[in-house]
Amino acid sequence: MNNKSRIRILIAAAFITIGSAVLASCNQITQNPSVTDGASSPLKNGADGNKAVLDYYTWDDEESYIMPVVDAYNALQSSVQINLHVLNSTYYEDNIQVLLSADTKIDLLGIKGISQMVQIRDKGQLLDLTSCIKNNDMDVTAYGSMFNDIAINGRYYGIPSRSTCWVLVYNKDLFDSAGISYPENLTWEEYRQLAILLTKGDGENKIYGGYWVPWCYNFAAIQRSSYLIDDDLSLAKESLALLNTFYNLDGSHMSYRQMTDQMVSVRKEFERGTIAMMPQGEWILNMLMEDERKGLTDINWDIAPMPVFSGQESGITWGQYQFVSITSDTPHPEEAFDFVRFLCGEEGARIYAGNGIIHAYSNDDIEQIYLNAVGKESASIFFEAKKVQEQLAISGYQDVLDAFGQCAEEYFLGRKTLDEAMSDFERMRKDILTSVLYRS
Repeated sequence: MNNKSRIRILIAAAFITIGSAVLASCNQITQNPSVTDGASSPLKNGADGNKAVLDYYTWDDEESYIMPVVDAYNALQSSVQINLHVLNSTYYEDNIQVLLSADTKIDLLGIKGISQMVQIRDKGQLLDLTSCIKNNDMDVTAYGSMFNDIAINGRYYGIPSRSTCWVLVYNKDLFDSAGISYPENLTWEEYRQLAILLTKGDGENKIYGGYWVPWCYNFAAIQRSSYLIDDDLSLAKESLALLNTFYNLDGSHMSYRQMTDQMVSVRKEFERGTIAMMPQGEWILNMLMEDERKGLTDINWDIAPMPVFSGQESGITWGQYQFVSITSDTPHPEEAFDFVRFLCGEEGARIYAGNGIIHAYSNDDIEQIYLNAVGKESASIFFEAKKVQEQLAISGYQDVLDAFGQCAEEYFLGRKTLDEAMSDFERMRKDILTSVLYRS
């Protein structure tokens, strides 16, 4: 593990002094007047005006497994109605910020990662759930060890709903046609060479040996427990260099420009058989199975552990929680938390697992439900992997991630050299962290 930066130590110390904008417990919340509802859907299941209506916003990739949970909860309730709203996943973070700033009626909120949660919390828009967790004797051990890393100054502003885990997804038929053995416990160099071997053809029917999503840029550092606020950014730089090799030098992966200019759907490309391997999160399996059920694809896929760097222990990957939070101005905090307990507890976990999605709450029974739903022995990889937390629960980290993404894009598109991109990032990072220290 890399030594953490002096900057990080100073930041962490400063954050201890940041006051919480929302500290009321579930038992001490003053009911706010109802806000104007600019986006809620009609009541369902015969709900009437006597019900407490809670508007829950999340992104559209989650609808297939969250809707069954909402339906199950609503069926049990006589005084509460959950209305689910789904937004486009690609623009979710930006759109939800607009809605929150416009005082849209939002009671419950899906959040993709801890750094985004900190960003929203710093604006005073999330309810502090620490007392709710304590007063309801929630079994947080069922969320695993990463739960220890999501407290913000010792306070909790969201409950984990999903636990992401990156693996290597591959097309078995493309390996078979090339006469190449399926991937097992690869190093990144072995992955690179395999991708080159599996690449063939050109034009729109070109077979790419690999595909790397245009948004996870710091993987080489994360997998080795290094973060973007460390003094030593050599692993972050190595990450960009390796991705540029994939994107632009080897020709074994779709280029960054092609992916972004053409708004390529990796799901559709993989399903039509043009991608041999893709490092991806567990969510892609749910999507593939959903399309299989709809008769949209019959792709012959499987998974392997994420490749590792030379000398690194096999089975190490990265991931994070997805969360459900309660907004600070909801008029129904107790009802909202009751739904959160259902969604993020064993009831919700069983429904998720049955739909082929990994819930954050887990036990042996839930794991078996998931494995049965997926129907592949290799899916046990998700429960055996050694995951590194993908993000940090500190103010400003989402801004640092965004800055790194901007600089990475300039490099991948050939507008800046690697050294220029990293220099720009260090300057932007310094400005962000200095601003955070000043605000604290």
